[in-house]
Amino acid sequence: MQSNFENALKGIRMSGASTGTRDLVSLLEQHGSEEGELLAVYEDLAEHSTDEDARYLISLILEDERRHHRLLVEMANAMAWGDPSASPDPATPAISRSVDGELLLLTRKLRRAEEADHRKLRRMRRRLRPFAKTTMWALIVDLMILDTKKHATILRFLERRNCRH
Repeated sequence: MQSNFENALKGIRMSGASTGTRDLVSLLEQHGSEEGELLAVYEDLAEHSTDEDARYLISLILEDERRHHRLLVEMANAMAWGDPSASPDPATPAISRSVDGELLLLTRKLRRAEEADHRKLRRMRRRLRPFAKTTMWALIVDLMILDTKKHATILRFLERRNCRH
């Protein structure tokens, strides 16, 4: 898989980035390169495995790993160019000062919904115990539980950002 860090490396050269920024971009690029090698293995496994359930599960991992790789590239672009809007390729945006009132209310509502969903999924997971050795249902619910934790973490970040200013 192509690393896609070329734009970040160009940004480093053009922006006169500090040594610290250069080191961070280098670290992201190295991690992205290693992850790219893993992605190639996952892609090969997903494409050539004769085991249907393994292909299904590997495809879930691939979705996450591709997103992780994209996020590493976007972080590197933002760092290398100094200003995300200066990057010709997608970059993680800068943080705005605060969330507006309506968005903050919706963010809190969504976080509470994610936390309630987490509790419901945990109850569902307990009911799936009898099927744990014969299906992947419990695993899928476990993954959904992890996702709801991630979503709540993102929403808490938005809420805290508003409280700091």
